[in-house]
Amino acid sequence: MIRLIDAMTLAYTKLRTHKIRTGLTIGVAGILFGLILAVIIVAQGVFDSVERFSQEGLGNRMILLVSKMDMKSFRASRNMDDPEFIAEVERYHADYVTKKTALAKKYNISYDPKTEDPSPIEIDKDTKQKRLSDMSMANEYVSAVIERRANATYVPFDIASYIAKYPSAKVLENNATVSPSDGQLVFMTGGKELISQDKNEYYNDNVTGAESPSLTIANKTLTKPFVVSSFDATKGEIPVIVAFSRAEKLLGLAPLSKKATSEQHLERLREVRHRIGEVTASYCYRNKASQQLLAQAVAQQQEMARMKNTEGYEAPSLQYALPAEDSCGEVTIAKDVRTAAEKRQDEQRIAYQKELGEYPGDPVQRKIIVRGVGVSGDQANSEMFTVGGLVSGLLGSWLGDMFVIPADLLGQMPADSRPDFLFPLGQSNVGTQVGATFRTDSYFVEFTDKKEARAALEAGGMFGAMYDENAVTVMPYGNSVLVVDELKTWFQRILFWVLTVVGGVALIILASLIGRTVADGRRESAIFRAIGARRGDIASIYGMYALLLSIRVAVFALVLGSVLALTAHLLLWRDATIGARLAYAAVDTTKEFYLFSIASWYIPLVLGAIIAVGLVASIISIIFGTRRNPIRGMRN
Repeated sequence: MIRLIDAMTLAYTKLRTHKIRTGLTIGVAGILFGLILAVIIVAQGVFDSVERFSQEGLGNRMILLVSKMDMKSFRASRNMDDPEFIAEVERYHADYVTKKTALAKKYNISYDPKTEDPSPIEIDKDTKQKRLSDMSMANEYVSAVIERRANATYVPFDIASYIAKYPSAKVLENNATVSPSDGQLVFMTGGKELISQDKNEYYNDNVTGAESPSLTIANKTLTKPFVVSSFDATKGEIPVIVAFSRAEKLLGLAPLSKKATSEQHLERLREVRHRIGEVTASYCYRNKASQQLLAQAVAQQQEMARMKNTEGYEAPSLQYALPAEDSCGEVTIAKDVRTAAEKRQDEQRIAYQKELGEYPGDPVQRKIIVRGVGVSGDQANSEMFTVGGLVSGLLGSWLGDMFVIPADLLGQMPADSRPDFLFPLGQSNVGTQVGATFRTDSYFVEFTDKKEARAALEAGGMFGAMYDENAVTVMPYGNSVLVVDELKTWFQRILFWVLTVVGGVALIILASLIGRTVADGRRESAIFRAIGARRGDIASIYGMYALLLSIRVAVFALVLGSVLALTAHLLLWRDATIGARLAYAAVDTTKEFYLFSIASWYIPLVLGAIIAVGLVASIISIIFGTRRNPIRGMRN
C-alpha cells in the first residue's frame, strides 16, 4: 500500500518530468479561466461601486413610470371612404355653416362659406362617390368629429387596478406636468421672448429647442435628496432642480476639456452645487387670446414696415405696440383713430365670436422666473465611448433634463405666485399627453419588492415582452437600479455558458495531458503492481497528479485574472469615478468608483470548477491505466 504522502511525492515528480508539456497545458487552461476571473473581478467591482453610489439621490429606490397610451379607436386616415363618417362630417359642417351664416347676418359680418369654410368632402374621380379630401386631416370639422368619437370611447387609465397585482407598489402623489390647457408656457431663450419672428420660428426657438426645458412638478420624496440650496418663498420665484450639465451652462461655465484632471472635474461639481442658487431662467405664459393678439401685432408691424413707402397705403386705424422681448408683457394700443362706425363694427365682431363660441377671451400673459435649489445627475451622456461616459450614461440618479419643481416648496409659495392653471398641486397623474391619434396617461409608481418591479418591467415591454398599441408601457425612473439588476442576471447566464464552454475545452486539454502521462507511466505502474501495489494505489498517484495539476492551473488563473483586473482598474478607475460623480451629482465627493473586487462567490466557484474539471479529466485515463495487466505492461 502506497501512503498518501508517497503518492503526492510521486505525482509531484511526474509534474516535473515533462515541464514543457505541463507548462503549455497550465498556460492554455490558465489563460482561459484567468480571463473569466478577470471579468468576474472587474464586474464585481463595478456592482459594488454602483451599490455604494446608489446611496445618493434616488439610487436605491425602485420607481417606475407607468404609462398607458389609448390609441383613439377612430382613425380618419383609415376611414376616408366610410359613408357613415363622411355623413357625420358633412352634417357637422352644414350645421356650423348654417349657424355662422345666421350670426353673420345678425351682426352684419361679411361671411362667404365657400372661401372661408369650404367643405372637406369631395367626389372621387374614379368611384364617383363622396370621400374626404387629402387635405382634410387638418380640417377643423374632421378633427371635431374625430375628437367627439374618441371621447365617447375613451376609458381613463385605472392605475389603482393595474398595480393591484403588485402588493408592494404605491402610486406617488403630487406629480404633474406643467402644461396649461389654454395657451402655452414657453422658455425665454436668453431671457427673451423671440416675438419678432414668424409663427414657425417662434415655436421652434421658444418651445422645442435643446435649450427649452419643460417644467414638471415632482413629489417631495423624489426631490428632497437633490435640494442643496435654501429657498425664499416670498420672492415669487419658482424653485427648480436642474440637471448638472444644464446648470453648468446656465452658470456660464465653459465645459471642461477632455484632458481635465479628476480634481478639476471634482472642483467643477463642487462649484455647481455651491452656486446652484444663482441659476435662473424665464418663461412666458400667454393664453390663446394673448397669442393671437401678439401674432396680429407682429403681422401688423411687419406689414406697415413693408408698405410704409408705398404710395396710397393707409396704415391701420388701430395700431398695436409690441412688448419688450424680456418682459412677456401685454400688447398695448399705440394708436387708435377708429371712427365710431369702426368701433361699433369691432364690438359686433366680438359679440359675433362670443355667440359663435370662438371668442378666445381676454388676453392673459405672465412672466415666470425659476431659480435653482438643487442639482440632479445627468440622465444620459453622449460620450458613450469612454468609461466615464459609459458609467454616466448607464448609471446615476436623475430627475430628467427638464426643470423639476419640488411640490412641497411650491406649496409654500403665495397662491398668486403659483396660479393653479399653471402649477397644479395634489394630483397623481404625472401628465396627460394628447395627440391627433392618441392619449397617454402616466404615473410614478414605487415598488419595495424587486421581483415585483422586475415583473412590472417585463409586463411593460422593458425586458423583452411584446405589447400592443393600447398596452401599458413601463420604464425605470430616477435611476438604473433595475437595469443594473437585469445586467447582473444576464451576466450570470452568460458566465454560466462561458464557464461551460471553457470548462469543456479545458477538460479536453487536461484529459489529453493526463492520458498521455498515464500512458507514459505504464512501465512504472507495472513495476508497482509487480511489487504488490494495488490498483487503488496506482489510481491515487494519478489522482494526486491531476489534483496538483488542477491546483497549478487554478493558481495561475487566479493570479492572471487578478493582474488583468487590477490593470484595468488602475487604467480606468479615475475616468469611471468622474463619470459616477457626475451621474449621481454626488453629495459625498470623496466616493471612488472601483473596478476591482474579489468579494464574489463566483471566484471560488470558478476555482472549484477548475479542480473539478481536472479530476473529471483524469477519471477515464486512470480507469484504463489501472485495469491494464501488469505483465503485459512490463512486456510492452
